[in-house]
Amino acid sequence: MARTLLEQAFPAAWLDAVFAAHRQRQYERALLFSTIVELMMLVAVGLRPSLHAAARQAEPLPVSLPALY
Repeated sequence: MARTLLEQAFPAAWLDAVFAAHRQRQYERALLFSTIVELMMLVAVGLRPSLHAAARQAEPLPVSLPALY
């Protein structure tokens, strides 16, 4: 339930727009900011024990695990 609430409160398009508006020297290529937030959200609400576990159980990431870190 917490995951659904957070997904509704912070839609992916909005998160990516906020990142684009406030980034300085950071950039996005294949890995979107919203994807990182979604994975970290799974860890924060206790649905996954670590970022590594969340990434392995999520949809295939467009980058490798070392690139995620």
